[in-house]
Amino acid sequence: MELYLQHAKKKEQKVIKYPKQYHISIGFITIGVMFIYMFYHLLTFITAANITVYEVSQGSISSNLEYNALAIRQEQIVNADISGDVLYLAENYTKVGAKSEVYAIDSSGEILSSLKDSSQAVDVNLDAEDYQKLQNSISTYTYDFSNISYNKLYSFKTELESQVQQLYTVSAMEAMNDSVQSAIANGTFNIYSSPKPGLIVYSVDGLEDITIDSFISDSMDISKYAATNLKSQESVVAGQPVYKLITSDHWNLICEVDKDLYDSLQAESYLKIRFLEDEVETWTALDFAEKAGKYYLVLSLDDSMDRYAESRYVHIKIINNNISGLKIPNSSIVEKNFFTIPKSYVMQGNNDDDAGFLRKTESSSEYISPTIYYESDDFYYVDSESVSRGDVLCKPNSNETYVVGTDMGKLKGVYNVNKGYAVFKQIEILFQNNDYSIIKTGTNYGISMYDHIVLQGNEIEENSIIN
Repeated sequence: MELYLQHAKKKEQKVIKYPKQYHISIGFITIGVMFIYMFYHLLTFITAANITVYEVSQGSISSNLEYNALAIRQEQIVNADISGDVLYLAENYTKVGAKSEVYAIDSSGEILSSLKDSSQAVDVNLDAEDYQKLQNSISTYTYDFSNISYNKLYSFKTELESQVQQLYTVSAMEAMNDSVQSAIANGTFNIYSSPKPGLIVYSVDGLEDITIDSFISDSMDISKYAATNLKSQESVVAGQPVYKLITSDHWNLICEVDKDLYDSLQAESYLKIRFLEDEVETWTALDFAEKAGKYYLVLSLDDSMDRYAESRYVHIKIINNNISGLKIPNSSIVEKNFFTIPKSYVMQGNNDDDAGFLRKTESSSEYISPTIYYESDDFYYVDSESVSRGDVLCKPNSNETYVVGTDMGKLKGVYNVNKGYAVFKQIEILFQNNDYSIIKTGTNYGISMYDHIVLQGNEIEENSIIN
């Protein structure tokens, strides 16, 4: 038994322990690499700017712009020859012929006093034409009536009272014909006729002599405007205005506009507008004026004058400025600074037609061909990729030199990503509203239809790679 235990003990001592081995699984490595790859791209997507690409297309912007346009007409103020009580015979805003009776002046006051005394006794006889005039006025007001806006109520009331008073005066004078004729013979009652055909207006505002050439920016200021109602005066002094005569159907409207609209309409000869007072549309001849750094559209019309004769400022809307071109979002537009190099320093080299320049070096000179982003009449626009501030350029066939950075310029543009990275391209804006811009097509250094540009222009840097 003892021998058996000794033998077992010796056998036990001969057991050899081998080091534990670890086997690397190819599948485990593959899964780990994929996890790191996906985690990296997820992190990149979360932290990177969310850049959207926009495809440039043909389009238009229809901006219905509203203006209070200054009305310029051929207006003549007629003054009283003598002093006395005034009696108006012609209706306001009606056309009269030469020698049509417009007003009378009672220097003694007898006729007007008699008219007032007999106001209860005189029957006003209206013919079919008189009734038609009153009916037209009421129908027009009823058609334009709004429960929201009451701005026309008092003007309608005043005008209707004026028409009724006009009819009463004519009938009363016919009834008092003997007294009127006697006063005329005595020279105390004088009836005055229109000196020429025109439209009667019983108000003045001091802007009657204004012309297309003489108007100023203050003329456009509605807050300073004031008109005098001549029909409210019961008596006049010799030389005092009694009415105004508009002598032509031709008139003009002046609108102050911004430079973008002013420039965009330069090629147009006509413009369509809508009168917001009654929603009537018409075409106007278009001209332009620039005064003291401000820009104006001059609209010429041969119709609608009588409908707005009472208004010095006419509320209109321009409705046909549909500017067509390449349409891009405003969010794509950025501004970039450039070095500007005089065109007289350009030279061709390296057997191509690209613009290049001769730059001075320490020992000699070298030919460079930087990217041209834009050219004006006098300068090329280049960035800092190929030239640096302080570089000295040599003028061909001359000893003159030019230091880069002497002149700088700014360009508006977008980032083109057709090649997968952001490249600045200059644009020329024809028209712009709050959301979109229409840019000029066919520019040498710009973009074309179907180009792809960055939607968020300010959120990316030039030469950035777009995934």
